[in-house]
Formats: sequence, C-alpha cells, structure tokens
Amino acid sequence: MTKTTGTPAAAMPDDLRFEDAYARLEAVLARLQTGNMPLDDALTAYEEGMLLAARCQELLEAAELRVEQLEQADDGTFGTPHIFMDDGDEINDEEPPF
Repeated sequence: MTKTTGTPAAAMPDDLRFEDAYARLEAVLARLQTGNMPLDDALTAYEEGMLLAARCQELLEAAELRVEQLEQADDGTFGTPHIFMDDGDEINDEEPPF
C-alpha cells in the first residue's frame, strides 16, 4: 500500500491563515486533477481539501462579520462593536477618531 503524503485531519492547524489555506487547497486540487494517484492517496487528498475548504469558508465568514460591524451607520459615521469587560464596563465608550 502506498504511503499518503497529505496532511491528516489532526495536523490541520487552527491558526492557518486564509492565504495559506487557499494555496494549499489549490495544490491539493492540482494533485487530484492529475488523476495519477492511488485511491488511498486520492481519498486522503480529498479529505485534506475538504478540511482546507472548510477553513477558508470559516475565515471568509469571520471577515464578512468584521466588515458588517464596521459598515457605515445611517448618520454617515463609522462604528465599531462595543466591547464589554466581564464586570459590565464598556471598553470602547468613546467615538472612533474618524
């Protein structure tokens, strides 16, 4: 049986940046598209690709949420979400400088 070269699920780092995950996903897709892989290797690559695609989706959703939070308000100002300490005190109680 051929030894797989893909990244197992347990080795997928949680701090993988979008650009790095996307580049790895493209590399996995290129390997799969050649069609010259043993079945076990292809399944491992497919699993890695699915994990990378999920990571990319997660990061895109987080970025979308940040953009929504920073969108322009009705009065023409830009806002940021208010952050509260555990004791209920608001951290950013001042208006942003822009």
